[in-house]
Amino acid sequence: MCWDAELHQGGVSRPKRRPSPSPSHQVASPLLQGIPVTVSVQQQRLSGKNGASGTSKGQAGAVDVSKAAALLFFFTRVLTDEELTTALRDYAGRETPLYFAGRLTEHYKSISRTTGDGPEIYLKREDLSHCGSHKINNALAQAMIARRLGCSRVVAATGAGQHGVATAAACAKFSMECTVFMGTADKEKQFSNVLSMKMLGAQVKSVEGTFKDASSEAIRNWVGNLKTTYYLSGTVVGPHPSPLMVREFQSVIGKETRRQANQLWGGKPDVLVACVGSGSNALGLFHEFVGDEDVRLVGVEAAGLGLDSGKHSATLAVGDVGVYHGSMSYLLQDDEGQILKPHSVGVGLEYPGVGPEISFLKETGRAEFYTATDQEAIQACRLLSRLEGIIPALEPSHALAFLDKLVPTLRDGAKVVVNCSGRGDKDLDTLIQRGLPSSLC
Repeated sequence: MCWDAELHQGGVSRPKRRPSPSPSHQVASPLLQGIPVTVSVQQQRLSGKNGASGTSKGQAGAVDVSKAAALLFFFTRVLTDEELTTALRDYAGRETPLYFAGRLTEHYKSISRTTGDGPEIYLKREDLSHCGSHKINNALAQAMIARRLGCSRVVAATGAGQHGVATAAACAKFSMECTVFMGTADKEKQFSNVLSMKMLGAQVKSVEGTFKDASSEAIRNWVGNLKTTYYLSGTVVGPHPSPLMVREFQSVIGKETRRQANQLWGGKPDVLVACVGSGSNALGLFHEFVGDEDVRLVGVEAAGLGLDSGKHSATLAVGDVGVYHGSMSYLLQDDEGQILKPHSVGVGLEYPGVGPEISFLKETGRAEFYTATDQEAIQACRLLSRLEGIIPALEPSHALAFLDKLVPTLRDGAKVVVNCSGRGDKDLDTLIQRGLPSSLC
């Protein structure tokens, strides 16, 4: 059994409107239409590492449940399952370090302070995770759900390729067929990740355009192959429960950060900083601290060539509310509600919307959102490389770039945690093409 029904596709943009988006403003996924499916009793057993493959002596027959119940049932079980805990530890390499960036701290002290010690800067090293980014946290978990649902095939869409690589690795581990859709423009920029996906056994299909177009094609493919196929979303956008699942599986980042901060300095961070594309790495860090009003949550979008240029991905800065890919959120769209093409040197930030919960954090004022340009991100990437020996991906480099404006405003001793959500190997060609600056400082 997988999604054994004919479902119709959603995911079109609607005309602009101004209600406040919230986590509840999500269009129902096709698999939440209450169409009866059959889930065997064996598939509902919780014991054993194989989930759906176990047997239950003395039990036979089947239990009819809705598609929503089937998905949410296995989601809640995987979320608390020892199998996931073990895989995150032994396969993905968790927990990732909370690293004190001493030379980066000294750099900002020297250029922004005449007295005092200034704030301390820490990096949450998601770049050290298996496959080079935070994406493996969610990919492993959803691959477990797909297996327990009885799906033999997984489809996904990727922009920078990090989610594609993580999904390909998870599918290889769990012996599932994997197809990853990727925009033609993105394949050229992130060719090393394309090679990695193929090495891991995935079929990489080209789609004219960028990540938004690849996402649409992946959803179409899933809807046309529901009997065997699971759509593995890597972002906190899309129809419910995709944003919920991705957020929960990525929240391990913030949970570890809280625990590590308490161990390192006996308290909480003062400021959390993360780049924002669609929002998975930001929510992964932020969600644990949303209820801690004394912890600032700072998201940094891609300003591209500048907000006035029209070539950016700053959805929260200049976007309007609409519906796209199954959820209501802020979007980059024209006066008629047609989706605009986003731009960023960090390919993973090139999406014309954000997750509904990110929009909710903006609307309620719980999180602050700013922007960094392509050039500022490149300079921040090179700065961290030279000072700390860490090459960050160009996506989290946007978060690092905002330190130039943030650090001078903070008190001495303030603890700042930046989510270094991916490593920069994939971006070396782009960095070389951009040339070296005359000075890093």
